[in-house]
Amino acid sequence: MIVMRRIPMTALQIGLFSLLSVGQTTPVYDDVPGDAAFPYVTIGAFTCKRVPDKTSDIWDASIQLHIWSNHNGKAEINAVADDIATVITSTAIEAPGFAVISQDVDFFEAFPEEEFGYHGVLTIVITIQNIGG
Repeated sequence: MIVMRRIPMTALQIGLFSLLSVGQTTPVYDDVPGDAAFPYVTIGAFTCKRVPDKTSDIWDASIQLHIWSNHNGKAEINAVADDIATVITSTAIEAPGFAVISQDVDFFEAFPEEEFGYHGVLTIVITIQNIGG
């Protein structure tokens, strides 16, 4: 049996963007407009590695969500990260043509920017299977 392989990056980005846009109040951008108000979230680095299996097409993915704030303290960054973590751990990502097997928060860090504001990076991990389509 030949299993057709598909990389889940586009489907996951579509599903994650939709979930975060509906599930919490901080704007999410792929391409940040020049007039964007703080705070906001951007979808950052994405990695995926196929789970070795000859009969299915399953991937372990990791996605970084960048949280941007113009406040010099951590409170706003932490509040946005908490909202995102709640959404990620309570509502399944819907990725077209794929079935999400599991999703969770893996790592969070926050640090001051050089000039002003704070920046946070929330890494989520997802196991996802190609179901065709």
